[in-house]
Amino acid sequence: MKSGSMHGYPSYGKAYVPLFVAGLIGVIALVPTSVRQLQNVPGLPDMPVAVLAALSMLQPLILLAISVAVGTWLAPRVGLTSLVADKATKGEPFWSRLRPQMPAAIVFGIAAAVILPLLDIFFQPWLPASLAGGAPPRDLSFTISAMLYGGITEELLLRWGMMSLLAWLGWRLFQRGREIPGAAVMVTAIVISALLFGIGHLGAVAVLAPLTPMLIIRTILLNAVGGILFGWLFWKHSLEAAMVAHAAAHVVMTLVALVLAALG
Repeated sequence: MKSGSMHGYPSYGKAYVPLFVAGLIGVIALVPTSVRQLQNVPGLPDMPVAVLAALSMLQPLILLAISVAVGTWLAPRVGLTSLVADKATKGEPFWSRLRPQMPAAIVFGIAAAVILPLLDIFFQPWLPASLAGGAPPRDLSFTISAMLYGGITEELLLRWGMMSLLAWLGWRLFQRGREIPGAAVMVTAIVISALLFGIGHLGAVAVLAPLTPMLIIRTILLNAVGGILFGWLFWKHSLEAAMVAHAAAHVVMTLVALVLAALG
């Protein structure tokens, strides 16, 4: 298990820039999907594609900038690690540190890819007609976008930013005598950040169907389960291990969807 540190990165900007650029790649990858969604919003006036693209990037860019700033400041103080930041600021090796973390990351990614479709199947009988039938088709474009935005940007938002902040708050409020937060605080930060991500999807779901208790539970669970797995990897290994697991989950889910479609 990695050891924690009470100190921040020796050069804040050197840690911030590569992480923000990585997250920016994910935001850009999401633009085509976001533009298509905006074009289908009822009542939205006709706009040039460039304007729609800019609008689709505005909110995630602001959240990314804030999350990377928060995480770069707080993560090392609560014993959480980014291999990219360590490479940029301390010259520590990247691949030789990530390589031993890869098996756990792949296993957790596969676990997420198995659990989430099973949960989705379980909740199908309680879904309204507008949401019945499972997830949308997973083509190559969707998978690449999900790998980059989900695997990189969402991990920076939810693990690097939100989870680090929650861990720091729990540590300062309840465990000030410890050098870094203990397991209770870290597990709580993992679970709360994952649940908040699930709760954040309720607004989008409400546009498609009236929220019922089962639909609320489904929405939160489907978005939180992966977050708990990825948060555990972030805590025990590194941010990049969580990113690999998140990206791997999308690859596996697409491969399974393709196999099922071929068999069907």
